[in-house]
Amino acid sequence: MHALHITFTSSVPAEAMHDGGVAFAEALRAVPGFVAKTWLVDGSHHGGFYLFTDRAAAEAYRDGPLVAGLREHPAFADFEVRGWDVNESLGALTHA
Repeated sequence: MHALHITFTSSVPAEAMHDGGVAFAEALRAVPGFVAKTWLVDGSHHGGFYLFTDRAAAEAYRDGPLVAGLREHPAFADFEVRGWDVNESLGALTHA
C-alpha cells in the first residue's frame, strides 16, 4: 500500500464545494488502485489522505488528470503533495 497526503487552500467556502466534491469522489472511485480517501477541512485549508494499492497507482493518480484539475482550479492554491509507504503490519493492529 502507498498513501498520499494532499493539501491546498481554497477561496471557496467548504459548504459551496459539496457538489463538486461529490463529482470528484465519483471520479476518484474509478481510479485504478484507489482504496480510500479521508477528506480533510479546516477553514480554508482542504485536502485528503488517500490510500492506494501500491506506489505506482498513487503516483499515476498524483500525475493524472484529477490532481491536475485541482491544481488548475482558480480558487485553489498552496498545494502540497507527499507520498508515504504504509506499514501494513502495524496498521492492521489499529484497524487501518
